[in-house]
Amino acid sequence: MKRSVLHGVAWVGGIMFLVRAVRYLALLILAGLLTPVEFGVFAALYVVIDGMVLLQGFGIGQALIYRKRETSEAADTSFLLSVGIGAVLVVAAWFLAPVVASFYREEAMTPLFRAASVVLVIHGFRLVPYRLLEKALDFKKKLVPATAGSVAYFATAVLLASRGAGVWSLVGASVASVVLETVAYWIVSSWRPTFRFSRRLALEDLSFGWIVVGGSALIFAFRSVDRIVISRFMGSHTLGIYAFAYSLANLPATLFVRALNTVLFPSYSSLGDDREQQRSLFLRATSFMFAAGLLYTTGAVFLGRYFLLAMYGQKWLEAAVPLAILAFFALFRSLSALVGDLLVATGNPNRFRAITGLQLVLAAGGLYFGATLGGMVGVALVMTTAQAIALVVGWISAARIVGARAGEFAAAVRGPMAAGVVASVASVLAMRVLPHEGSLLALLAAVVGIVVVFLAVWAVLDAKLRSDFARAIRRGEAT
Repeated sequence: MKRSVLHGVAWVGGIMFLVRAVRYLALLILAGLLTPVEFGVFAALYVVIDGMVLLQGFGIGQALIYRKRETSEAADTSFLLSVGIGAVLVVAAWFLAPVVASFYREEAMTPLFRAASVVLVIHGFRLVPYRLLEKALDFKKKLVPATAGSVAYFATAVLLASRGAGVWSLVGASVASVVLETVAYWIVSSWRPTFRFSRRLALEDLSFGWIVVGGSALIFAFRSVDRIVISRFMGSHTLGIYAFAYSLANLPATLFVRALNTVLFPSYSSLGDDREQQRSLFLRATSFMFAAGLLYTTGAVFLGRYFLLAMYGQKWLEAAVPLAILAFFALFRSLSALVGDLLVATGNPNRFRAITGLQLVLAAGGLYFGATLGGMVGVALVMTTAQAIALVVGWISAARIVGARAGEFAAAVRGPMAAGVVASVASVLAMRVLPHEGSLLALLAAVVGIVVVFLAVWAVLDAKLRSDFARAIRRGEAT
């Protein structure tokens, strides 16, 4: 990959690792303090809140990154648009709260929903400074805001949960996180609004945003329909188990892809019509993402149940099978996200929207039968299958745009695939010697060994990886 991209990935990856590590730690602690029902109520609540956050952004941020001229005036216009849309949505949420509570058959959700909706207007204040830093590839400045938000989430959630606040601890933590992160972005950003508003630029950005948000809305619908089905047909307890498994599967698996997405989207755009460079970036990103996702998937499949037993006893063991399945979902989702960024950045958002529409149709068509016949395990299987099919279609579409051949895709995933097979064997052997009563220390030792085996096999089979590593060492010695 290009040096600028590798440098950006290193910075964003470090930031995201810190953020995700704190969030992951909070999740693990909260799972011991809260009940599955409380997790389930929060998961159902945030299906709607996340959807409204998507509407609040309306693709304006992506339009600002994509814009090549009149950036200063466009930033002012985007700021006023995003704050205005957020304020309107907060008012709408206040009146919609009883309807949402009635839909989920959780009357206590009304005040929770109203409190959580505050983030809609806060996101409006954050959008422009956040996106301008991405546009400038100034990732170092994102460290403080990202850290502030994660620390605020952790401290608020654990403090409130330990004092018996229940689901309010999750809502309070989410609001505190967005508030602190937004304040920090305004501190580190040099941009300040001059409150200019251009109707022409607003229409241009909304036009572009409508295309982007259309695809994003389909993705959101796809990633929410499982929680809606489980909540309606199986209740908050089952949804809590499923949501916990989903979070465990997706938090680490999406760590690397978020770092890559943040860097690759503006990098693709800056390359213009240089398809050769775009192809090179996309294939290398696919290789790294496949490796990171497959490594975690291997651990979730073979060691997930042991981890839940060692950490929580019998409390969360129902999540073991969904966790194993959803780890594959997370892997396919991460790879699909790379495809989505490439399609949008190369001016093909309609293809992106068509692919996400396909996976939504596949999921919606199968979820009722999956839920009826297999419960939350059936839901997880349907979601994973739909995501896998969409990934294959996405790869075909991306290959046509950048001129990638099937052999190049195979070469990109060959090393990680072989490493995954060897790591799977190592995981099976590790399970034979781990203490039956559950030991976190023994599990940690096994995980370290499996990671070392995976990386060693990948390095042996991937000459480009060795080359990248050697160049990084030489640059480090030179400095």
